[in-house]
Amino acid sequence: MRVITAHLLADLRQTLGAAAPAADPADVARAAFWLVQAEQLGLGEFGIRMLVRELERLEEDDATAAANVGDGAAIGSIDATAVPGVVALASAVRRASEAVAAHGLALVGIRGAGALGILGLAARSLASQGTVAFIAAQSPAAVAPWGARAAAIGTNPLAIAVPRTEAPPLVVDYATSSLTLAAVHEARRSGALLPEGIALDAAGEPTVDPAAVAAVLPAGLAGSLTGLVVELLAGVAVGGRVTDPEARMSRGAVIVAFDPARAGGTDAAAAASTLDRDWRAAGGHLPARFDALGDRPEDLPDALEIEESAVAWLSDRVAGSSPA
Repeated sequence: MRVITAHLLADLRQTLGAAAPAADPADVARAAFWLVQAEQLGLGEFGIRMLVRELERLEEDDATAAANVGDGAAIGSIDATAVPGVVALASAVRRASEAVAAHGLALVGIRGAGALGILGLAARSLASQGTVAFIAAQSPAAVAPWGARAAAIGTNPLAIAVPRTEAPPLVVDYATSSLTLAAVHEARRSGALLPEGIALDAAGEPTVDPAAVAAVLPAGLAGSLTGLVVELLAGVAVGGRVTDPEARMSRGAVIVAFDPARAGGTDAAAAASTLDRDWRAAGGHLPARFDALGDRPEDLPDALEIEESAVAWLSDRVAGSSPA
């Protein structure tokens, strides 16, 4: 159904604010903006439907977040146990931006998170300020190593964004698996079958039934090893990977951001634009999904097509969080 974007944005801000009352309002606003941008991109599984799953997680966990570490420093961490993952990611981006301004670089770890959303949107937010940004996230085991028949790591996406001259930031965002869990959820919801050769059932046999998926296959050997690298950075190194077998599985993420000029890249934006031209001239495909997006709520279209059930759910949440 057709929804006025300003109303959608306001409802998402209210819903996220009620779910994370201690969060910085600027983080809540940025998280809501990213959810709307996900809907704008036609990726509803990373928009309102993702938020549905996130709020269900929070209601089940009933957890209290630990204090964040390293505020104002070049390196720090965020415990996302008790807030929507997308709000935690927005907080990490804000802290990374502040650290880059103060120190020229930043590393922020996130642990205990739920669904973080589209990493490329977060990386793009930093690159729009002239910063080079790398973001990677690990998740509960759902992907089998190359040549294996059981899951060992998550879909482990990563994103990098770099400023370009006279163009939006160049954003590369992809999962290291052949299929995202969001796509599996969407197939289960819609009743669609999966493509052949990308998923295994509990017995380690190939399956196209999304309800039977126990493991997704990696995107080749390179994808498998890249997923392992993400697991080491965003899981092992920042506390995202859970070692207690009795603990609830969650997600970890890491943001690395820096001022390219202070790292020697005095013409990084121009160099990125030159690389863009060289890549295309050679016949290469350059990701352009994010190029049409703006940096502010004012850049959003006036209205968007949103799934009716998602709109109804959001309306109910807003009604429930409004003062009596």
